[in-house]
Amino acid sequence: MEYILLRQSLTRHSRRLLYIALMIVVGVLHGGGLTLNAQADTDDERAYLNPDLPVEERVADLLARMSLEEKVGQMTLIEKDSIEPSAVTEYYIGAVLSGGGGYPRPNTPEGWLEMVTAYQDAALATPLAIPMLYGVDAVHGHNNVRGAVIFPHNIGLGAARNAELVEQIARATALETIATGIYWNYAPILAVPRDIRWGRTYEGYAERTDVVTELSVAFLRGLQGDDISDPHTGLGTPKHYVGDGGAVWGTSPFGSNNIDRGLTDVDEATLREVHLAPYIEAISAGARSIMVSYTSWDDLPMHAQEYLIQDVLRDELGFDGFIVSDWGAIDIISPDYYTSVVVSTNAGIDMNMVPYDYEAFTSALLRAVENGDISMERIDEAVSNILRVKFEIGLFENPYGDGDLLEIVGSDEHRALAREAVAQSLVLLKNDDETLPLSADAGMVFIAGDGAHDLGFQSGGWTIEWQGTTGNSFSPGMTILQAFEDAVSDDTRVVYSRTGQFDVVTDDDGQPVIADVGVVVIGERPYAEWFGDDMALSLSRAQRAMVQRVAAQSERLVIILISGRPMVITEQINIADAFVAAWLPGTEGGGITDVLFGERDFVGTLPYTWLRDIGQLPFDFDNIPTEGCESPLFPYGYGLTYADSTSPYLDLAVECAPEEVATTASIPDDSDLIAPVGFPRETYYAPVPVDITLDGMFDDWEGVPRVTLPEDYDFDSGLPAITFAATADADYLYLWADVVADNIISGQHGADYWNEDSIEFYINATGNLELTSYQTGVVQITLPPLNADVPMEDAIIAGVQGPSAEAQVVTVLTDTGYAVEVAIPLQSAIWSIDTASSEPIGFQVHLNAASVSSRDTKLIWSIWDTADQSYLDPSVFGELYFFSLDDAPDDQSE
Repeated sequence: MEYILLRQSLTRHSRRLLYIALMIVVGVLHGGGLTLNAQADTDDERAYLNPDLPVEERVADLLARMSLEEKVGQMTLIEKDSIEPSAVTEYYIGAVLSGGGGYPRPNTPEGWLEMVTAYQDAALATPLAIPMLYGVDAVHGHNNVRGAVIFPHNIGLGAARNAELVEQIARATALETIATGIYWNYAPILAVPRDIRWGRTYEGYAERTDVVTELSVAFLRGLQGDDISDPHTGLGTPKHYVGDGGAVWGTSPFGSNNIDRGLTDVDEATLREVHLAPYIEAISAGARSIMVSYTSWDDLPMHAQEYLIQDVLRDELGFDGFIVSDWGAIDIISPDYYTSVVVSTNAGIDMNMVPYDYEAFTSALLRAVENGDISMERIDEAVSNILRVKFEIGLFENPYGDGDLLEIVGSDEHRALAREAVAQSLVLLKNDDETLPLSADAGMVFIAGDGAHDLGFQSGGWTIEWQGTTGNSFSPGMTILQAFEDAVSDDTRVVYSRTGQFDVVTDDDGQPVIADVGVVVIGERPYAEWFGDDMALSLSRAQRAMVQRVAAQSERLVIILISGRPMVITEQINIADAFVAAWLPGTEGGGITDVLFGERDFVGTLPYTWLRDIGQLPFDFDNIPTEGCESPLFPYGYGLTYADSTSPYLDLAVECAPEEVATTASIPDDSDLIAPVGFPRETYYAPVPVDITLDGMFDDWEGVPRVTLPEDYDFDSGLPAITFAATADADYLYLWADVVADNIISGQHGADYWNEDSIEFYINATGNLELTSYQTGVVQITLPPLNADVPMEDAIIAGVQGPSAEAQVVTVLTDTGYAVEVAIPLQSAIWSIDTASSEPIGFQVHLNAASVSSRDTKLIWSIWDTADQSYLDPSVFGELYFFSLDDAPDDQSE
């Protein structure tokens, strides 16, 4: 403890001197004595400490000194939240990482440096003082750190297709990570996405191998520099080997409505031509660590692919760096963890990203060696590969980061670079009648949309949190709204509405003002990995309606799309006068207005073919139609400029425009409610009997009491809303709910419907309202993700307790969003509901309006409250009473 406290006050140079002194001391300790003696090794005898010796000689010397336990520790990569620094020492851990959201408290650059240094101190306290590697996914800047600049995601850089720019971004990223003590970056991604429904599409530079190769190699050069041993260069990790971008929809382990981590169903020639080619160039450019993919090929998980790892990557391509698994990825090999450890290690995985239970991994690996299932030769090979890279990057000479660089984290220089990248990444899809560039003296400008004033929205996934974040507090960047306000003159008025409702903006006569320019920022909220797998790629109903509203209130309409891939915009492209694909630009929104106000022209082109409708996916890239409505909306490489803003594709967009989808139902009037006097929110009174037909029309629900959460809902509240009702007849309990779509985020969490855009009903007919919602006798009915344009009659009902088949459901689109009708039998094998009883049954209604990776917008109706914390103690059921219509009081109220 005294040393640790002392270390915190030392300069980097002083820490290095102290480290050298400690190396001499630990040499004695490892020799078995606690005091200096003639038998103990001297520093001169420890060849691995001599930076002037050849790397292979240093590796051999150190390997010969290591116990099996020390070797196993080098093969272990642990997430920092699962291990204390002391355990790094105890288990000889060779590498630690921060997953998405794995930041220190406080999340500051200084906090990061202190945290990483503590783990490095622990690694250097081991007998052989082998420094550990600390890794992060710094995939668009040092994106886990509050205050860091967030660069555009790779899809935007693919649109810019400027290798020099990508190299500069990687260089800036390397300096920011090194400032916080981190040399190892899990980038670049070499995926060649072939189906944009994949939630990681935005991490791929383009759909074409040559572009991915060019830009990923540039990123690797920027990270590693000309001399990888330079203490101001980092270690890149090309990923995910191999074919992750080629997975087939429906083959994901997360279900039939996913693609992430699925099967790459191509022949070997295609695998090599499309997906392996970037790795060949990356290895030639100096790649020293490579991460393996979650995907499978030839029906075998990639982490078990001895042929692709050993025969191809090692023997054929000559890669002699180390190979690391992805997060817990070996677990998919077998349900038996021991088998997974054995198979993956023998297949060629040198380091396993556990990421949590390091004791289970190290124990299994030790047992496998003792049992003869893994040879010592294989262990020595793996450890040699790891040590080789640690020596090559100079980690033994410079194990700590450089705190002198802390001032460059989020620096003005790096923000200027990011702003330049944003400007180059923009793609102009449409520009009728020279709507763009805009004038600083535009007059009245309406700006609408969540994405217009939300840095988290601009930045996408892998920003502070794994699934991204929201709001503007995590970085000093510039939102699109702020950029517009900064770009216009004092004579121009900018008015912002999140929902695009500008009726309150009136002239002197009280009439609504028509804006000179309307700007709508629409697109996808942040997501990462399979949470972004999307079978529809459609804008929400709320966003589509907002576009219509702003168009009606503006002379000219500019649409800015913030998204991680092309989306279905066939309606919006025809409404807009100008349409810009801005991808996921990051924190520096000023790059958008630099182009929109004409300080520079558009240079970006499409890195992906733009679909006309979802039925075109996945594209057959060898046979993409080029004419008629079967062709894509825009081809790969498309992009207009101010000098050339005409395109035949826009004429075809009008010709092939889809018909408008009609609303299928309307919500009944609530003027004549049937309810007892003093009907409170925490207690619900269900009238019986009421004849309900599950037909999606809802007219038979008129008069049934309804509850809305939150009570003071309005479109500017920023909250989701749900209205529900319940009733019964002689055989069934009927439930009805209506969800306002404006604040529902579609497709954020895939099959995880507890955090998804879903409705849950909990029924507790046990008589014990103190039960938690997960105990036997409590039934849950869940209606999974409410995604626009998905046939809702196909919704699945799932229950925590009891057979879900006993419920029936109808779901439809409404004027305001979505509505559902559910019928549950009063009698079943596990519950019995007596509508004649005077005793209540327990009742809860949940609306899960997906918010990044949390439940921040979860609404719960119960006896306690409707706050997010209700799910922590779900035993607080609301009370549902049945009352006979024959006994209904004359005085009724809501």
